[in-house]
Formats: sequence, C-alpha cells, structure tokens
Amino acid sequence: MKPRPLASVAAAVGGERAGDDVDISSVTTDSRQASPGALFVALAGERTDGHRFVQDAVARGAAAVLVRQGADAPAPKVQVASPADALSRLAADERRRFDGTVVAVAGANGKTSTKDMTGAVVSTRFRVHASPGSFNNEIGLPLTLLGAPPDAEVIVAELGARRAGDVAVLMPIARPDIIVVTNVGVAHMEIFGSWDVIVRASAEPVEAMDEAGVLVLNADDPVVAGFASRASARVLTFGRAPSANVRAEGVGMRPDGRPTFDLVAGGGRERVTLTVAGEHMVSNALAAAAVNDAYNANPESMAAALKAATVMAADRRVVAVLGQMAELGDIGPAEHERVGELAARLGVDRLITVGTEAKSIAVAGLREGFEPDAVANYDDIETALQDVRAHIRRGDLVLVKGSRVAGLETLAEALR
Repeated sequence: MKPRPLASVAAAVGGERAGDDVDISSVTTDSRQASPGALFVALAGERTDGHRFVQDAVARGAAAVLVRQGADAPAPKVQVASPADALSRLAADERRRFDGTVVAVAGANGKTSTKDMTGAVVSTRFRVHASPGSFNNEIGLPLTLLGAPPDAEVIVAELGARRAGDVAVLMPIARPDIIVVTNVGVAHMEIFGSWDVIVRASAEPVEAMDEAGVLVLNADDPVVAGFASRASARVLTFGRAPSANVRAEGVGMRPDGRPTFDLVAGGGRERVTLTVAGEHMVSNALAAAAVNDAYNANPESMAAALKAATVMAADRRVVAVLGQMAELGDIGPAEHERVGELAARLGVDRLITVGTEAKSIAVAGLREGFEPDAVANYDDIETALQDVRAHIRRGDLVLVKGSRVAGLETLAEALR
C-alpha cells in the first residue's frame, strides 16, 4: 500500500481517531510482524484476542493500532465497533485506490498452485504481488490487497469459500478484473450440505463479475464450462477440450513426473515442460496461460483504468484520451466498442480517441449516450493533444491509455 495518514484510515473504516495523525505504510494482524509504519489490527479469534498483543505490536514499532471501541492503546489508534469489519472496509478502500489489475482465483481445488503459476507468468511483464500461501478468506484477502507494494501493477489473490455466500462477500472487496474458476468439487461437502449448494456457491464469482471483466473458465469441468451461460463478462476457456481457447495437446509425462505438452493459444503452438510434478498441474498451468492471454487482449486494463479514473475524480471532470488496443485479432472491433460503451456508462466527460483502430471506441461511445460535441477521433497524436489543451479545465483528471504501439506516451509527457 502507498503511505496514507491515519486520519484517512479512520475515514475509510468509519472509525474514531485518537492521537497523532501518523502515516501508515503497512497493515498486519500479527504483532510479531509489526514494524515501523505499520497499523496493527487487533482481531478477536476463537482462541485469543489481538487486543492482548497491542503492547507487543507497539513495542515492535507499530505506528498505530486499530481496536474496538474503548480499548486502551499506548499509541495513536482508530476505534471501531468491529476491527474485522474495519479491516475489510480498509481493504476495499485500498482496492479503489489501486489503479492496476486484480486477478482472483476461485474453485474447489488448485487455487494456490494456479495463483502461484499465474503470478510467475504475469511477473515476466508486470510487477506482481501475489497472496502468500492460502490467504483467501475474509482476513486473508484484505491482507493480500493491503500488502501490495506501492509499485505493484497486478495483484493475484485467492477467493475461498467454506459456505454459500462467502465469495459473494469477498467480491466487493477484491473487485477483480479477471477471475479464474478452476473446478467444482466435493471439498467441504460436510459444510455445504449438498451438491446443489456447492454449485451455487461456485457460481457466485461468475454472477458477480461485471461485463468489463474477464472470466477464465475450465473447459474440462462441465459445471464450470456451463457457467459461461450465466456470465455477462467476456469468457476465455482453458483445458484439453478442443473448444478451449487455451488448451493442452499431446500431454505426456517425463520419467521424473513432470508433465510436458503442446500449449496451443492465439493461433500459436509451443512445447512446454513444467518444473513441477503431477499431471494435474497441466490444468493449473493452462489457467495461468489463459490469464496471460487475457492480458494480451488488454481490454481489462483499459476498463480498469477508466473505472479508477472516474472513482479518483470524485466530482471533477474526466477527460479520456484512448488509443488502440493491440493484438486482439478477430475480437478487436467488439472489444474497442465495449470500451467506448463503458466510458459512456461511467460518465466520462470528454472522450478523445487516436488512430483508425480506436475510432470504434468513439463510435460506440456516441451510440451509448455521449453528446456529439463530447467525442472526437483523430488520426495523429499532435491534433489530439491540441484538442486536450483546448478543452481541459483546471482540476480535470486526464486519463491517457492505449497499447504501446499507439504511442500515446508522447501525449502524456506533453501534458505533464
């Protein structure tokens, strides 16, 4: 997380601040991990109560503590009715401030392996923060979001469920741009009670995902594959099924137990040998490759940037300067149109597009409700820059976004 004043933390969680308005640069629920700049959140568990360790956290350098109403603390504090609820609210607020991409992995089995593989694949292109271990519940997910370093571009998290409704609670906190659903299984049957309840719970992230996101579904699991019919988001599939967008062919096993297969995606084919043993790891690797394929498509980052801009702007005007999204292939026109429609629905005040490929963004934006004089498309960056300078007002938030081939970094630099 980026450092923020304790007063900002108190406002985000609806708490009462007491003491100095110190800067907070990290959050922990374990007093042993408290360090200078940390906010120690005192959670009450089944076996112990974090309030017993407030003194220890402060002694180890915690800058402030988040405690229940009336609790004493030898440091600046924020008092709330429920520290656990406050932790979720703080994480949700931090997610709103994060202008990168959040990838969430859900499913009965393979979440942690898929999360780790996804983090490894995506980190070749972006600065990635992945949840440690199986941080996938109402405590672990917030700590994952709050633990992202200031320069993180992608957060990879897990969504766990031990009962129906758990993921529905986690979704508004994580607000993922990409969701992977690995499979549906009988894990925790004794808690869920029936197969129907398990299926219903497994569908929660699919049904909660808005149309600007991407769902990455296992084509080899009939139940998960069937979730595509419930989705409003774009769907990518992975698996061994011939219909999968990202699939494995010619799967074999080396003598040391490591799988080898042809990775087929985006019209290309490459022989892959995994560094981990077990044929079941093929599916996890395919899911990670599908997430990477979703990044190549790029509409997710465009949608995330538009959403972040409108949230950050508050009551200020938003001017969006958008260029083409490269490497989309046959889905390019439709994906550009989706961006224009989203910009209109989000209430962007002025939409400027640059380049022939990006013109469909402007056309779709007009169709979705932009006033004609609020939209413009230009063939070159210099003319677009003149438009921005002619229409920008003091206090406006200007978003400049496009694939590198669009060359909009020169426009952004000129506006600094």
